[in-house]
Amino acid sequence: MASFKTHTGVAAIAALSATGLLISATPLSNSEAIALVALGTMAGILPDIDSDHSISARLIFNVLAISSAVLVWLLVPAAVEPLQRLGWALLTGICIRFLFYHLFIRITEHRGLFHSLPAALLAGLCIVTFGLNIAGWSHTFSWLAGAFVTGGYLLHLLLDEIYSVDLAGGRLKQSFGTAFTIFDFSAWRSFLLLYATVVIVLNQLPLPGNLLIQGV
Repeated sequence: MASFKTHTGVAAIAALSATGLLISATPLSNSEAIALVALGTMAGILPDIDSDHSISARLIFNVLAISSAVLVWLLVPAAVEPLQRLGWALLTGICIRFLFYHLFIRITEHRGLFHSLPAALLAGLCIVTFGLNIAGWSHTFSWLAGAFVTGGYLLHLLLDEIYSVDLAGGRLKQSFGTAFTIFDFSAWRSFLLLYATVVIVLNQLPLPGNLLIQGV
């Protein structure tokens, strides 16, 4: 599989290139452009969230913990005492970084569900949902952000498959075919649930085509 440095470097270059093309074709603010690059780069390591003790997993959970703490601080009513708001925010961040992180790595298997096409789709749809319902992003930017996350996610899977081919030895490594999984019959219940979740989330969102028709 590709290294952490390779995943982040390639994802960053791809995200920068795609953002540059978008800037020349659509009106994007500086903050939106930076957000797209950051999301695309982070998505480039997202599939390794299920890898025990990996840099990617720790980094992702650090970001999730900080983001969740900030979100709790913003969502708790201003009438609540600042010290109490800070306490809830810190408690949320600590629970995600330590409790949820260790629980997550115990129940997940590397190159399982998270190294699959439906997982890439769901990651993008989750960002679209977050943008529309929590962050207050426009419909168009929410879908752009989701596309960058799914794209970065798929790029990670593609790199893992490329690194599973030993060109010098003219052979396929044992890991070949385990990164870009569409369906695994040995875990068919989990994959059916994953695909069902994708369909349910997608059904709750306004599709990009509808947005274009409505001129949103």
